[in-house]
Amino acid sequence: MIHPLIVFGAVTESRPTPPMISFVAPSGTGKTTLLESVIAHLTDLGYRVAAVKHDAHRIELDTEGKDSWRLRVAGASDTLLVGRNQIAWMGSVDEGPPLDVLVEVFCGSADLIVVEGFRSAGLDTIRVQRPEVNDPTWTPPDPGRVIATLRPDDIDAAVDLIIERYLTG
Repeated sequence: MIHPLIVFGAVTESRPTPPMISFVAPSGTGKTTLLESVIAHLTDLGYRVAAVKHDAHRIELDTEGKDSWRLRVAGASDTLLVGRNQIAWMGSVDEGPPLDVLVEVFCGSADLIVVEGFRSAGLDTIRVQRPEVNDPTWTPPDPGRVIATLRPDDIDAAVDLIIERYLTG
């Protein structure tokens, strides 16, 4: 079966993939908190930042009773909701598409892509740590890919590292 994103991606123009960096940690450590601040700072500096978040749970974006929800519940395998300034796609897939396909289709115009999760994607990684959060079931990323270990409040260190390593040159 051809993945629907590959077909959708075929209609986009080919561009070089923006640099990507992953932020990983066990749940509740502060990844999203750190990423919110990093994205805001980089955006204030004029960079276009795209974000990709891996969610290990079932994603439910539709609101019960709304038209897009009603169409999906009626049996539509894919629902594309298009507004003046936003697009949302809900699709049924047997398996989540590879990160490189997602990036090619949806994030090609960014200067940088920050990724929350996808620790096995082979990306340069910032490991977020909070000493009081310890999940013995969590598998850490490949140590060779970890370029920094930061706390959720190490915003300036994260921004400086990203600018120096990925956005200047």
